Formats: sequence, structure tokens, C-alpha cells
Amino acid sequence: MSDAPQGRRESRRCASEISGAPQGRRGGVPVSGAPPAGRSPEDRAGTDHDRRVAPVSEVTAVVVAAGRGQRLADAGAGRPKALVEVDGRPLLDLTLTTLRAVRAITAVVVVHPPGAGSDFRAVAGSDVALVAGGTSRSASVRRGVEALVPGSELVAIHDAARPLVPPAVIADAVEAVTGDVVAAAPGLPVTDTLKRVGAGGDVLATVGRGGLWAVHTPQVIRRDVLETTLDWARGRDATDDLSLVEEAIAAGAVGGRVRLVRGDPRDLKVTHPEDLLVAVAIVRGTRP
Repeated sequence: MSDAPQGRRESRRCASEISGAPQGRRGGVPVSGAPPAGRSPEDRAGTDHDRRVAPVSEVTAVVVAAGRGQRLADAGAGRPKALVEVDGRPLLDLTLTTLRAVRAITAVVVVHPPGAGSDFRAVAGSDVALVAGGTSRSASVRRGVEALVPGSELVAIHDAARPLVPPAVIADAVEAVTGDVVAAAPGLPVTDTLKRVGAGGDVLATVGRGGLWAVHTPQVIRRDVLETTLDWARGRDATDDLSLVEEAIAAGAVGGRVRLVRGDPRDLKVTHPEDLLVAVAIVRGTRP
């Protein structure tokens, strides 16, 4: 049941535009490919707020914010994770500010912990639809998808714990979903050496990092593909929505390809108390 006012789900019509240079590039690489050519995150850093984003398709953002954030319990004083503050602003508030800066996003659904609707309404405002989450992340995503307004062609599933993703990164992921590319997300090539470790910490093998990327959100998926995938994967849980789409493609349940676009280090996930310190530094460093 939606917590939107007046008994109906409300959509966010985002009038905000990112002013400046014309359309962002299309691009990215298949999940198994090499890093895409183009600007580095450092090159992009100075232009996040001066690009004009052409809405290729109408996009609804589903913000997954139903986590209780046990690892942030002390910092959050018992509040849900999405309401933990970074430099005086809740994670959810920062996340919604970013989403509202992307012209292609025309509606936002926030999935919150059961019983926390009034607290989330106070932060989200009246123009965002609120839906109580389920017992798992996948169940919460499903509830958010069920609350979509008619007309949305793409769904951008985003973790509220990633409040600082630059709008240009979101735009790149949206633009990448075209033709037979049915899903896309930002990510970055893995730079650390990876070890496979057994019981007791014994190293079993060193894993080659060539072609390996760390995947971020938002994960932008064609709506019909996402709905079919969720039906196909009913009863299963996943921490990564792209992986379900990949499996559905491999099983023949849906068609198409999945693509990654180059992300940005600022799209960090706030999980531990020390992540809040990094987030505060980013906020203070990028605030006008």
C-alpha cells in the first residue's frame, strides 16, 4: 500500500535541467568487455552540473531505502539507514536532490522500512510516492516496481545509501539503454589485487582483475524486462538487480544485453561509520 497523500501514488515531474553543454554521450561496455573510452571521473568532475540531459525515455527512479542500517546504528541513533545524516542532511534528502537534477527522471518511488512512512514523508516531501518495503531487498524492489506510474519506459533502481552519484553518471546509464541493451549501470574497473580466501584466512588463489568491474547504482532497466525478470526470479533474493537480468537473459526468459558505463568514485555506498566521514568530505568539497 502506498503512503502517498490522498490515497493515490504521486509522481515527481522533474522540471530541473542540468544546464550547459549539449547531450551527454552514449556509451559503455558490455559487462565482460574492456573499459570504455571517454572522460575519466576526474575529467567529468568539473562538468557534472553544466550538462544538458536530453530525456531519451521517461524514467521512474525506485529508491531502495528499506534497510535498517545495523552497521550504522550508533551514527543513526536508531533511525533507518536512509535517514542517517551527512553534514546535517539525511542520506535520502541528498539522494532525492541528485535524482531531481536529472531531467529524464519523471517520477520517484521510495521504498521505506514498514512503519516508517511518516518519518520518510517528512524528508521526501509530498511529490514522491512512498511504499513500505518487504522482508528482503528483492521483495522491496518488487514493491517499488508495483507502484510505478503508467508511462515509465525505464526503471532506475538506486540505493539510498549512494547519495552522491553525480547526475551525469545517471544520465549516461539512462542513455546506454537503447537498442538491444536492456539494462545498464555505472561501475569502475577493479584496482585492488583480489584474493580468493578459504577458512581461517588461508589464501587459495589470486584472482586476475582484468575485465572485473565494481558495479554501482542506479541500475537502469527497461521496465518490461524488469517486470518479466522479477516474475521469472520470484522467491529469489539478490543484492544486484543486473545479475537477475543477466541470469534471465542466459535462461532465455528475456532477450538483450547488459552494459556498464564508467561511473565515479563519489558514488560510494555508505555502509560503515567511516563511510560517513568520506561522504561528509565529498559534500563539503563539492558544495558551491
